[in-house]
Amino acid sequence: MNDLRVELRYGIPPFRIALPPGWHRRAASTATEKADLARASELFRQAGRPDLEAQYRAMMARVRQGMTRAKVFAIYRQEDVEADELLPMSITASAVDGEGGRNLDAWITDAFRLRGASFLEDAKHVVRWEGPAAQAPRGADLEQVTGRTITYALPVPETDRTRALVFTTTILTPDGGGISDEAIQGMTLLSDLMISTVAWEQAMPETVPGSV
Repeated sequence: MNDLRVELRYGIPPFRIALPPGWHRRAASTATEKADLARASELFRQAGRPDLEAQYRAMMARVRQGMTRAKVFAIYRQEDVEADELLPMSITASAVDGEGGRNLDAWITDAFRLRGASFLEDAKHVVRWEGPAAQAPRGADLEQVTGRTITYALPVPETDRTRALVFTTTILTPDGGGISDEAIQGMTLLSDLMISTVAWEQAMPETVPGSV
């Protein structure tokens, strides 16, 4: 469930999402970024590749700028799992607003017409489409890591379709065939299942003194 800060800043009311064991929600914040950089630096040192740390920091700076522009406020990912169970997959949550206060009907129509969007199975209020993931900066060793994204859009209640809650799942698919098609399909299904559990929190009715 998102906090009051998210609702006030981005206009996204509280919602629930069911996460598998080992998955956690983290705020898209400076503190989270610092923790990620520290963890990555340690991994690069353990792997004997300190040269990649500067490239990773530069890439993450670009990612942070993109996340800020995209109004990303939360990141969902695995943390409490063994290394051999770690999936190359993460999910971000963001707010999308219609330009000039207009509704998002044209944006969604384009998703159906140009991106092959469809309604999510078992959650027909969610629009879903797939596409390639953004590439790493040119010249970095990390540019060999490619991927795919799955985007999910849900209209925010009581906004007349002028605002949407958007989840973006990124699945990394390194060049060289290190991940099988079956594994990618499994992660895609896991992503669909998680997003299908998203539900808006309903305000609890106030208890009237003396009522039964």
